[in-house]
Amino acid sequence: MAEKIVQLAPLLGLIDAPFMNAIAEVGGFDEIFAPYMLADERSIPKPQVLARRFSDISKRVNLVPQLLSNNADAFVAMANILYDLGYPKVNWNMGCPIKFVVSRNRGAALLRDLGNLERLLSNTIGRLKPELSVKIRIGVDSPDEFPAIIEVFNKFKLNELIVHSRTAVQQYSGEPYRQTFIDSAGNSLNPIVYNGDITNAAEANISLPNLKGYMIGRGAITNPHIGLQIKGLPTDKVLTFKQFATEITRWYCAHGNLNRLKELWKYFAKRFDKPEEVFAKLQTINDSEKFYETVESLF
Repeated sequence: MAEKIVQLAPLLGLIDAPFMNAIAEVGGFDEIFAPYMLADERSIPKPQVLARRFSDISKRVNLVPQLLSNNADAFVAMANILYDLGYPKVNWNMGCPIKFVVSRNRGAALLRDLGNLERLLSNTIGRLKPELSVKIRIGVDSPDEFPAIIEVFNKFKLNELIVHSRTAVQQYSGEPYRQTFIDSAGNSLNPIVYNGDITNAAEANISLPNLKGYMIGRGAITNPHIGLQIKGLPTDKVLTFKQFATEITRWYCAHGNLNRLKELWKYFAKRFDKPEEVFAKLQTINDSEKFYETVESLF
């Protein structure tokens, strides 16, 4: 059986260039997905603008750009620009559950009308230069929608179908429908990637013949070694958690971005015996130097 790939999820508001660069140094992730960019027919960015967007990302990062769109022409135009810039694969975000996204008929809203979804894909795939990866939810309102969603995607050849095993209405809370995924994902004619609350290597244990791998989200912030652990690779020759967390803290403190840093420390704090106390101590600090000194004292 081929080794399963491990992907880093595009966590909007959490994952950016400094985090991508740091976790690439740790290793274990075959691909790192960038937070989505909007592909809108009214404003397709010029190639040089798109190139600058990723200019701070290390060459060690195997980056997959992600687009949010409900327009085939805009998606094709932007995806093909990205291909010409050196990105052979582009991901279409059809799973974002955030209300302002869904209300504009983007993200997970595309899964509500399967007839329209099929027309959208039909008008897109034959014109794409890059390979197409699609990220979806197991359903919008109910996991019972999943088999019918699979049937639509079976009509097209994808690089992969990444399935977040929560519904859109759950957003990011509640239990994922892992068993529903297992029961139906085997019917997919496209390679499947599982996404949903994998926080340690033992949870990456799904056995399906078409399972390509796992996408890790918040679990990778708390445990940056999870990719290596899933692959059974040693972690003693890479950055320790202390080094990883302090390096990222140093960078954000130097650039005055404490808001982003505090969001990351919600997850870093889980590695300590009393996570609530750790995060509470950091949450009230608004001075970069003091924040970094406090982090050093925690270790």
